[in-house]
Amino acid sequence: MAGRNIVVTGAASGIGAALCEQLKQTGASVTGLDRQAGELVTHSVDLTDWDDIRTVAEQIEGPVDGLAHVAGLPGTRPIEDIFAVNSLAPKRLTDALTPKLSNKASIIIVSSITADRANPDQARAVLEGQVPAVDGKAAYELSKRAANLQMLRILAEHQPLGRRVNVVSPGTVDTPILADFKTSIGEEHMARAAAATGGHGDPADIASVIGFLLSDQARWINGQIIKVDGGLHGLRAAKAEGS
Repeated sequence: MAGRNIVVTGAASGIGAALCEQLKQTGASVTGLDRQAGELVTHSVDLTDWDDIRTVAEQIEGPVDGLAHVAGLPGTRPIEDIFAVNSLAPKRLTDALTPKLSNKASIIIVSSITADRANPDQARAVLEGQVPAVDGKAAYELSKRAANLQMLRILAEHQPLGRRVNVVSPGTVDTPILADFKTSIGEEHMARAAAATGGHGDPADIASVIGFLLSDQARWINGQIIKVDGGLHGLRAAKAEGS
């Protein structure tokens, strides 16, 4: 990754901050984006604001070799903001940076294992700008299902140019917004997931997978949704099979 130019959203804390730190250790040049200030934040950006996204994209120097859409909002935030940041911003920022992307750039969207619970038709409607009347928990799940679909749309546009586009779907991770998830998803549900896997993931656990996908070592991985959940889905499948 030495000499690569990587853009990371959500750089102020959690997975985004861990990714920035890991990338810098490899010798990559990192541009961190976040609404909040932070040591690793290069540019402030409001990902709910399309004009602000375009403005910050103009300020980023190219060529951009990797783009990691890590920023995300939990179900405790305003519904429209959840869809704007989690579902729409990855495409908007990618589009704004497209003229600066190198031909073999890697694009990563951070989703969630909860995306599987959401209705795909509703997710498509979200990508068309509709805001369904749902509660915060359902909005988060739906926003992440829409993010998975967004990956496919970005892939179709960028794969012919040699670019890779993948999704990383974490399980529960010990980030600053973990308390928000306990509120919106339910503390008991979160506790059961942690008990099954031996605890919550660390931001660095997710960041290392993103870093791998950004690198040439993952050059033949494209259009994939990769679950990084400590084995939670596998354990549930094993239980269903009676193992």
